[in-house]
Amino acid sequence: MSSFLEIERLNKVYASERKPIHALQDIDLHIEEGEFVCIVGPSGCGKSTLMRCMAGLEPITSGRLALHGRPIDAPPDDMGVVFQRDLLLEWRNILDNVLVAAEFHDRDRRELEPRARELLGLFGLSAYLDRFPRELSGGMRQRVSICRAMLLDPQLLLMDEPFGALDPFTRDELNAELQRTWLETRKTVVFITHSITEAVFLGSRVVMMARGPGRIADVVPIELERPRGLEVRETAAFAAYVARIRDTFREIGIYKG
Repeated sequence: MSSFLEIERLNKVYASERKPIHALQDIDLHIEEGEFVCIVGPSGCGKSTLMRCMAGLEPITSGRLALHGRPIDAPPDDMGVVFQRDLLLEWRNILDNVLVAAEFHDRDRRELEPRARELLGLFGLSAYLDRFPRELSGGMRQRVSICRAMLLDPQLLLMDEPFGALDPFTRDELNAELQRTWLETRKTVVFITHSITEAVFLGSRVVMMARGPGRIADVVPIELERPRGLEVRETAAFAAYVARIRDTFREIGIYKG
């Protein structure tokens, strides 16, 4: 039986005037429907390249990449993407920014407006529907971008370092909000981060990537009960997961200490 998202011996090589650049090497990862998988690793290890391949925005060089058993060679309809930058349209209000997704997929705006309002309410933004992006904080803007990605009810949600530019307090708040939303919807989420603690807090599994070329160093199941309050980060079990991941990175030369 196939997995929801299958990555098998995936390689990504970029052409160069000097010599080919091997961005990803022999990536093997099967993701089941409803999982929350976090990918963590240092800059330059190919995390974002892997996500662009999953999103159908980058062709793979070799290997297999499939969603629902179908090869990914273009952006799948059943997918939403959230980037580090919110990419909101400054001349549109918040409701219209969410409904942009309807226009991209040639869907009836009027049909999807109730869904957009529901999502914005879920993320605490019902009072801001007619506001413009410049009137919102960074955390609120990122909430809007998540609502936009979820408008068409995708089963796969790809998130590339979505909270990396936010202050720690807002990041904590959005981590808790995202977990709550995931528990309610059970979307399949692939979440990229540089933060080990964020990965352990959110993930059902944490995938560790090494660089030179980008490859998977280890995969750790996170067996902490849900829902996870922020206080779980103070527990011995949480600390043990963080230490295990740091030790793995130390063994492959990411940490020198």
